[in-house]
Amino acid sequence: MPHSEESAAVDPREALIASLRTAVDAVPADPEVSRSGEGPGDAKDPGAPESSDAPENSGVQGGPGDPEDPEYRAAKKRAYSILAMREHSTDELRKKLLTREHPPDVVAVLLERLGAAGLLDDLRYARQTVRTQREQKGLSASALRRRLREKGVEEADVEAALDDLDDDFPHALALAQKKAASTRGLEEETRLRRILGVLGRRGFSGGVAMRAAREALGEGGADAGHDFS
Repeated sequence: MPHSEESAAVDPREALIASLRTAVDAVPADPEVSRSGEGPGDAKDPGAPESSDAPENSGVQGGPGDPEDPEYRAAKKRAYSILAMREHSTDELRKKLLTREHPPDVVAVLLERLGAAGLLDDLRYARQTVRTQREQKGLSASALRRRLREKGVEEADVEAALDDLDDDFPHALALAQKKAASTRGLEEETRLRRILGVLGRRGFSGGVAMRAAREALGEGGADAGHDFS
């Protein structure tokens, strides 16, 4: 059946937000509660009331995770929009929601449900960050480690994400060669200083940076008899 012009013009971001909503809404407020009797049309938002005598803060009606609570609905809508833009760490999303003055107890419940739905995963976020920042910016392992820590990623996930990272030197050399090419015609010391500045900003250690800079400038790095380790 051919698609209508209207369906073909669906905003990809709106479609992603809808998929996020579906994933979160599929997570029950209480994983111990069986929903085998529910049909597809009966699915509830996580946090829907199971009984009238549940604890106030258990995510049922009246608690911070009540799906009909305007505060919860507003926080969830904003979280969908934020996650539709790119992957976030749990702490990063928490800070953004709190900065926008969503209640802390509501945010805590929402983050838990987003995690249960697989929409927040700090290890996945860490691995994606390492891969993209390495490829796009040539950041060193130490710079990547610092960035992940700044985003609130736990140390175990940081180290797991960095575990398969390749050696720093080829990336440092590629950056050094690029900078060396753009500084041709300048004095050697000026070129060296500028190359080291670029590598330092990417977080490469002094030894790696100097070796890469010397090699990029045609001085042979370690082959010239210098010890840059």
